Amino acid sequence: MREKLDLNVLLPAGMTRRQTMKALAASLGMSALPGSAFAQERTLNYFTWSSWGEKPFADLAKAKVNIEFRPTFFSSSDEMVAKLRGGGTKLYDMVVPAQHFVALSVRAGLFEPLDPAKMTHRDDLFPEFQNDPNWTVDGKLYGVPFVWGANAMAFNRKLTGEIDSMKALFDPKWKGRIALRDDAEDTLCMGALMLGIKDPTNMDEKALQEVKKLLISQKPLLRAYWKNVADLQTMLASGEVVVAWSFLNVIDPLKKAGIDAGWVWPKEGALGWSEAVSAVKGTKKLALVEEFANFTLSPEYGEVMARYNSYAPASKVAVDRLEPKLAADLGIDPKAFGRLTFKGNLANRSRWNDIWNEVKAA
Repeated sequence: MREKLDLNVLLPAGMTRRQTMKALAASLGMSALPGSAFAQERTLNYFTWSSWGEKPFADLAKAKVNIEFRPTFFSSSDEMVAKLRGGGTKLYDMVVPAQHFVALSVRAGLFEPLDPAKMTHRDDLFPEFQNDPNWTVDGKLYGVPFVWGANAMAFNRKLTGEIDSMKALFDPKWKGRIALRDDAEDTLCMGALMLGIKDPTNMDEKALQEVKKLLISQKPLLRAYWKNVADLQTMLASGEVVVAWSFLNVIDPLKKAGIDAGWVWPKEGALGWSEAVSAVKGTKKLALVEEFANFTLSPEYGEVMARYNSYAPASKVAVDRLEPKLAADLGIDPKAFGRLTFKGNLANRSRWNDIWNEVKAA
């Protein structure tokens, strides 16, 4: 028996249940005929990470392209997919996936392709993002990245000195003061890079077993597998942890608190990610979604993003507007792109979870 969908879980911010039912009816062709005010309104229902639904971005979109959005937030890529599958395609116009969930979402019938000709700011991007193959499935475009970053190494420079290698995560000198992320994909990929595996998200069983062996051997050196960024920040600030596999957004609050926090893409490599606006399958406002997606590639959007929440724009023009120190603080070093390995779609996510659970249980 199919369970009833709980619309309250999926309601876009600012929308009542009645308004949501109206949107559902419109998606089924039961209201809002062409030419009506409802069909013409320049408002989009936006399913996204909390970072992209904040007021500065809403104000900028309204001022520059006269588009308003009603955001609803998810906290993980798995949650994004689950809620779109659970009825969200009837509620949202656009979504912000990470690049390694694009193919999976397209195969699940969750995304609508975009017209490449509408992405007029594409030429302003770093070459690595202009034609990123992760965003094209079966020859159709499902997004152009507006933001990118790397998962790499954070360290307390006062206690460790400079670090440039993953070997620090396996160094007995730091026994009991090392942290890794409690995440199958991120940490198994890190282990693969340490072993010199060039395509970590396409590991076969033999490679997975090699990574498992490496990570189990490292466990006696660990202080923690961290889940919450705030917890990791506390441990780095106190010296309880001196080096960790981490996100860049761990660093800025530590620096503001007077901690000499270091950030480095180790010489063995770092894990890259990118995000873009994708159209939700069945949206009646595809042209408006394309207009908004193109706007996120603009120098104006990229500069606000860099200054407001310290994420790296894919727009080279936006980066050129930043002070060199700010660009460096955001981890933007085009010369180091060669050390960045972007995550791909996992062919067998459940097997990776099994391996990770075996590591933690060992």
